[in-house]
Amino acid sequence: MNNAHTRRAPLALAIGFAAIGFAAPLQAQWVTTTEQFYPGGSFNWRFLTVYPDAAKLFNAFDYGHAILYEVLYTKPTAAAVPRLETREFNFLTQKLLINPPRLPLAEEAIMPAYARVAPEAKMMFEWAHILHRQIYDIWSDGRLDETAKDAETQRILDTYLSRRDLAFSTKPKSMKLMQEMPYSLAFRKDYPKFNGLIWAYHWLQVGLYEPLLVAKTPEERDRMVRATTDRFRAMIDSAPEHMPRVMPMTAAIAPQFAARYPTIAIIFDNLHSMHDVISDILANPSVPRNAKRTEIMLAARRYRDDTSYVMPDSAWRTMSIEMGVENQGGPAVGFTAAFPTPTVTRGAVMQHDDVTGRHIGMGWGEMIGGGHEHHMHMPAPAKPDTVLRH
Repeated sequence: MNNAHTRRAPLALAIGFAAIGFAAPLQAQWVTTTEQFYPGGSFNWRFLTVYPDAAKLFNAFDYGHAILYEVLYTKPTAAAVPRLETREFNFLTQKLLINPPRLPLAEEAIMPAYARVAPEAKMMFEWAHILHRQIYDIWSDGRLDETAKDAETQRILDTYLSRRDLAFSTKPKSMKLMQEMPYSLAFRKDYPKFNGLIWAYHWLQVGLYEPLLVAKTPEERDRMVRATTDRFRAMIDSAPEHMPRVMPMTAAIAPQFAARYPTIAIIFDNLHSMHDVISDILANPSVPRNAKRTEIMLAARRYRDDTSYVMPDSAWRTMSIEMGVENQGGPAVGFTAAFPTPTVTRGAVMQHDDVTGRHIGMGWGEMIGGGHEHHMHMPAPAKPDTVLRH
């Protein structure tokens, strides 16, 4: 299959959404966005074939994100907190992530109410997740040399960006968009365990690229992918002690990947940031139920445009490092048996200058462990001509 294929959102979804009957124009509009299947490629599904233990974890992640949004939207805080922090957290960490499903889940069946409220945001996530998975496929395909892998990665990036109704911006977004809105931090403060679990998911999602890129032989690649996957499982085994305390940033967790493909790294950080924003909108009772769609659509528009809350690429890289890889779950490769010691309390809010990216203070939480000094340096791109155009 050489062409991208699209299919319209199910009629039942459109009818259900139209029946909501919100008053505001933004809320009352019909859904016109279409879903899109994997762009064609001989490498499709290669990651699942070669690394099924790692690939299946992403199916469990899909359940985690879906049940999170459904519970936050449908339950009052008094019921949502124990449901997510105890029941769902235990189910995920003690059962589903131990034995994840082989096939992807139908998220609409898990989050029917949320899917009706914000189907466009849901499809933004799904389109970015396809980009995620196709890069795993490309870089785990031993039939492709590095030149071919770079070319295929560029091709799927171009296809991804062609969907302007779904694609995240290639410009780094300031943490103000995630941490300084009126609804911000509600999820981080009220659901610290589940928040750490979501960040652990994101650690693995960006972290798995690093062994695929830096390994020199197929045997080394196999060992490193297993090691990175086992590291994630160790986070889960000891949950929440070793889960990230701030949002994992691609340039810190997977620096070689971010150096080779900075545009994609920025897209993924914007994707993960918007996950947090929607969690806050849904979790914060100060946003009325009939206003949640409006806020989600506004956030989605800001994460797609190239002008709102934008910071320079250099500041994004600096911010990623000054947040501290030890606070983000640690590096994805080259780690020791012991987890790194964090330098901030769980749920901390680190503030950064939007021009330089430098750490300038704490909005919430505290510094611990003898200060906040980072000596990590960004590697140069593996090959100058592999930096993707955008």
